[in-house]
Amino acid sequence: MRKIILAAAAVIAIPVLSAPANAGWRKIEPVETTVAKGAMEVAPSSEWNRWSRRPAKKGETWTKDGLPLNQLDFFGQVANGDPVYKERNKSDRPLPKFKSDMLLPDLATLFEANFSIENNITQFEVTEIAPAMLGGANGLKLTYDYALPGESLQRRGEARMAVHNGELYVVNFTAPRLHFFDQNIEEVRGIMDRIKLM
Repeated sequence: MRKIILAAAAVIAIPVLSAPANAGWRKIEPVETTVAKGAMEVAPSSEWNRWSRRPAKKGETWTKDGLPLNQLDFFGQVANGDPVYKERNKSDRPLPKFKSDMLLPDLATLFEANFSIENNITQFEVTEIAPAMLGGANGLKLTYDYALPGESLQRRGEARMAVHNGELYVVNFTAPRLHFFDQNIEEVRGIMDRIKLM
């Protein structure tokens, strides 16, 4: 089993390892830091890497071992009428927009649609929806399984989302379901528990 996990990790990591180590990445130390252009403050308990490419206007992406192996996205201060992700193809694949009067179940549907369109996903299965806090605001936790197009590897995600001062905040973690999700999820939940919304 361990050999299978290591072999899968090696195949997945090849594109990451072939890129220059500092190309668009900056190390995040385990100290309190602002994320998503000042929309949140987080306190990781270990080192992460921040990507210079933003998934949204007030969003950012972190990874520990490379994006195919683990990805932590922060979206803050999503305003009424804006999508969660950056709109990349408005004419062919418009993203659903956040409305400040949405109920919590509507936020789960909004996130699922934005995530699926952004990643061109057709297989998305919600495994749990539960109440959860994010930065002191009442919100929800969404756990889901999915697969990327043309890939047989099953992946898992866990997102927390809440509305604060009429704006949407989302923290989303994704990783391969086999080994990598469980390896980092407790630290990610700690980050989600300690987050401060600005």
